[in-house]
Amino acid sequence: MRRPPAATVPDMNQTRLDRCEDPELVAAFRAGSEAAFNEMHHRYAAPLVAFAGRMLRGTGLDPEDVVQDAFIRAHLALRATDRPMALRAWLYMITRNRALDGLRARRPSCPLEDATLACPSDPVAATLQREELDRVVADLAALPERQRLALVQRELCGTSHAALADQLGTTVSATKSLIIRARTQLREAQAA
Repeated sequence: MRRPPAATVPDMNQTRLDRCEDPELVAAFRAGSEAAFNEMHHRYAAPLVAFAGRMLRGTGLDPEDVVQDAFIRAHLALRATDRPMALRAWLYMITRNRALDGLRARRPSCPLEDATLACPSDPVAATLQREELDRVVADLAALPERQRLALVQRELCGTSHAALADQLGTTVSATKSLIIRARTQLREAQAA
């Protein structure tokens, strides 16, 4: 009596990694394939550098350093857990968090603050401008993180709704809703 052949597990070394979906790459990497992580890096490094560059524009911080740090953290975290994940959205989240950490650590001077300080001819007007700017910054900081990120990316960086939805791992209509809620809360805070 002849036994049926045992089922074979596909070898990721034989499969073209550039054709694999993200969950397959994650599984292959967790199974020990460094080539799978290299493919993740190849696939997402450039868009993540562009994303970090938009967040860090004008700060002097290097977006490539932020993305490199994000990939180092991703490398460690992917092996530490076996939970399923949306790889692309997760990498964007790590990159965003690393960029925000960089911004917090190196708080650059605001061009508007410099303009106010460069114009001391009317100290009362300069003080009022500075107080108004401080209120706007505080109101912006009080927004929920996703609303703040959506509003800043859209208004200051010019990110399209589609790209923003992709970065946040949500839909275009949801990002529009986040921005509308953020603007409404800022108006209410200003009125108060």
